[in-house]
Amino acid sequence: MYPHRIRLRGPWECEPLTGEPLPPPCRVTMPCRWRESGLGEYAGRVRCRRRFGLPRQIDPHERIWLTFAGIEGVADFSLNRQLLGQAVRGPYPLEYEITALLQPRNELIVEVAAPDGDGGLWGEVALEIRATAYLRNVRLASEGTKLSVTGEVVGVAERPLDFYVLVNGATVHYSAIAASEVGQPFAVVVEVPEGLPPGPVEVRAELVNGAVVWYVVSELASFAR
Repeated sequence: MYPHRIRLRGPWECEPLTGEPLPPPCRVTMPCRWRESGLGEYAGRVRCRRRFGLPRQIDPHERIWLTFAGIEGVADFSLNRQLLGQAVRGPYPLEYEITALLQPRNELIVEVAAPDGDGGLWGEVALEIRATAYLRNVRLASEGTKLSVTGEVVGVAERPLDFYVLVNGATVHYSAIAASEVGQPFAVVVEVPEGLPPGPVEVRAELVNGAVVWYVVSELASFAR
């Protein structure tokens, strides 16, 4: 079942690059803001470095993504000396497909410039192993006894993929959707089954290829009884 997530929590090496007096380098566990890492109300640019190995042997239908859940400041991202991109606060999450850049040993560098102690990588940083097609921007919304599910199927696949919506383990919607590299949108509105237990229940959106679940999004939702 995908995605497989590998959290890059630490240790990270953080080196302030600007400012007088220049704070000493430190080692931190991410996510955190500058004030949580011992830098206090530091204003300036910090180089954050994290080394990691190749997660495992990658199958032909798999890809590895680098994801950032939240950053405060202006950031530059590079992996093994290759620039991935730049960002100013958002939108989040940020993600980069890095399969071709990976080596047995890897070095991730994020340089963040911020005006105060709120700066830093305040959201989780992770590697995510996905299949070649996956779900993106999925929104699950409940209103009364209805459930709406919107999003996109992104990537490539040899055939249309099976898309399921489940409420408390029961299938309430099925359709076949062809993936698109730019994103194939979908919008589903269904009536939830009767007899649900009181309180929030699990709602899942699943993208399936044959017998393999290629991507899952799961949330808790409440419905009118």
